[in-house]
Amino acid sequence: MAGNNGSLFAELKRRNVYRVGFAYAIASWLILQVIDVVEPIIGMPAWVAKLILVLLAVGLPLVLIFSWAYEMTPEGLKRERDVDRSQSITPQTGRRLNQLIVGILIIAVGLMALDQYVLHDHDATPAAETVADSGPVPAENEVTATEPPSIAVLPFANMSADESSTYFSDGLADTLLHMLAQIREIRVAARTSSFQFRDQNTDITKIAAALNVGTVLEGSVQKAGNKIRITAQLIEAESGFHLWSGVFDRDLDDVFAIQDEIATEVVGALKVSLLGESAEKLAQHDTDNVEAYTEYLLGINDSNEYSFESLRRAEQRFLNAVRLDPGYALAWARLGQLYLDMEGTGLGDFRELTEKARDAASKALDLDPGSALAVAVLGTVELNLGKPDTAAALLARAVELGPNESLARVQLGSLLALEGKPLEAIDAFERALVLDPLSTTIHNRLILQYRFLRRYDEAESYIAKLIEIAPASPLPWYRKSEVEFRRGNWAQAIVDTMRAFELDPHDPELATMIGEHYLTIDDPASASKWFDRAVEIDAGHPVSRSAPLALYLYENRTSDDGPALARQLIEDQVGERQGSRSIIFQVIWDDAIRNDAWDEWLDFLSGHFPEYFDEGGDWSHRSANTTWYIGAMLIAAGRKEDGTRVMQKFIDDVSRQADRFGPGFFHLWNMSATGKRDETLEILRIVLDERRSTDNWPIGIARLRSFDFVREEPEFIAYMEWLERHAIEQREELRRLLATESRTDPAPT
Repeated sequence: MAGNNGSLFAELKRRNVYRVGFAYAIASWLILQVIDVVEPIIGMPAWVAKLILVLLAVGLPLVLIFSWAYEMTPEGLKRERDVDRSQSITPQTGRRLNQLIVGILIIAVGLMALDQYVLHDHDATPAAETVADSGPVPAENEVTATEPPSIAVLPFANMSADESSTYFSDGLADTLLHMLAQIREIRVAARTSSFQFRDQNTDITKIAAALNVGTVLEGSVQKAGNKIRITAQLIEAESGFHLWSGVFDRDLDDVFAIQDEIATEVVGALKVSLLGESAEKLAQHDTDNVEAYTEYLLGINDSNEYSFESLRRAEQRFLNAVRLDPGYALAWARLGQLYLDMEGTGLGDFRELTEKARDAASKALDLDPGSALAVAVLGTVELNLGKPDTAAALLARAVELGPNESLARVQLGSLLALEGKPLEAIDAFERALVLDPLSTTIHNRLILQYRFLRRYDEAESYIAKLIEIAPASPLPWYRKSEVEFRRGNWAQAIVDTMRAFELDPHDPELATMIGEHYLTIDDPASASKWFDRAVEIDAGHPVSRSAPLALYLYENRTSDDGPALARQLIEDQVGERQGSRSIIFQVIWDDAIRNDAWDEWLDFLSGHFPEYFDEGGDWSHRSANTTWYIGAMLIAAGRKEDGTRVMQKFIDDVSRQADRFGPGFFHLWNMSATGKRDETLEILRIVLDERRSTDNWPIGIARLRSFDFVREEPEFIAYMEWLERHAIEQREELRRLLATESRTDPAPT
């Protein structure tokens, strides 16, 4: 046997089988290295490289068999058994193979050097540091520049017999998403985008393309009593290959351990090497209390429904969670975010909800100093309170702590918008879409900026996308109505707002907006019905309480009931929602002009807004409308220095925006309130030439006494005549639209 083996090895060597195999292996390796270098450059699909690897592996035994059975001769390729041994040139062939092997090795070494020292810049900032060092300027916050591994976590399917357990399967996926989002080496699609694909039989490749990710984590949850079964699989989007899958049959108390295992396996499958900070965050437990976790999941479920009632339920759920586990940092942070959402939808007083958001986020930060969400909430609070410098620092810190934290990036864009930089804000929001491509919030902010720029076609393109993303939401129709109104299509604006109201009939703000639109087309009877509808929905809401003042001004009344109601609403500290505070101050302004009652009203206001009358007072938390009216009243009363001090920032902002984008409603009011006749007339000429309105209620200008000093001027008369003609045309158009769509006005009769 030994002799036979020796003879076989000698024959393999003589026939150059070893050399051929070695040359083939090196050449195969070289081919794979070349593919690895050029694949990202030419955009080669990942499956191509895998196919080539399989073919090369299959080819090796075939090449070895071929080199054993055939031999190269001066006459060409012949079967080895047909070659005369005395004429064999296998030694020469062996030498040539040696030269070929050396040549391939030289090329391989050169390619390795090229890849190591040329194609990879070792002086470049690592991806994680690039994101971590991001400042407040969104242009520096591009998350796709370094192309880290990317993943979307889809909502897990609820396989339980109890359909109400969906909150648990959703919550499990949400928790996994949050865990992965803490890892700066991975880009994670935001929940608002990935959860759009709930219960949709959509191809994984299409989902990944929509979310701009390379991998997708999906799974299912079956819960029965204290037992749970969780399945999960990580899928490579382009090829459809399963990179990892797992099945977990455990007790409910083990859910936290399961989450840890899944997250760890996913990170491993993505071939991510975690830095110390990321590894620590992955191992961090938010809570070990199953009851608190359950309340948290229910709160997430309610908050994402985003209706008046569901937001109230979510508050109670989160409060239950932190009561059961006071150290539950994530629940505190989500509670802070919820209070911001509640304030944004008018579910309470601005100041109260803002302070609640600050308190909850501060508690979260005390418990977890690395909470990007908590810092983002605090940054948003400062932004809402009119402290842009503090907000910018906090939001930049939030991006540094959590490069996957979309709230911080969105709010950075909002900060730029408030600073009168809509183009920069648009760029910031579009970058935020990389993390959250199906976000209704980001699309909404983009619509607002394009509307502000009067680039209505682009605004409508995002409105169309918003309708596609959230067909059951009133928001896109509300935004569409705003765009149509500013285009002068007031009838279409009314119909679109009705569509929004039909989708959310419990929102008094939509009802009052329809009423104001009816005033625009000079139909106070219909407006009054819609104001009554708002009262039916919520008699205590700011817009419901202040709506009668719109009719008071519109009908040019001189009775005392309007000023009396305005005084009562100020004493009750009614909030600012959709112009509710503005209409109060318009009535006060009108009464002060009619009765020369400036000092009387200023004395009254000083008792409720003392910060404006104290030279060192801080009114940054007040709305711009409140600031403008009090400042303008001080100027009108002859206290020009005090009034200018109050109004200065507002005047600067309005002037800067007018210089960049043309005059708007407040610019016109600013000129009229300060008695600047020529400037007021010039703005009226511009809006008349462009046939556009200056406010949601432009025809009301004809009845406001602050325009008395230009009422007889040709420009004012021409603008009023156009508004009246246009109102008549739009009333006819509204009748046509309602008849065409077989739609009836749902206002009470």
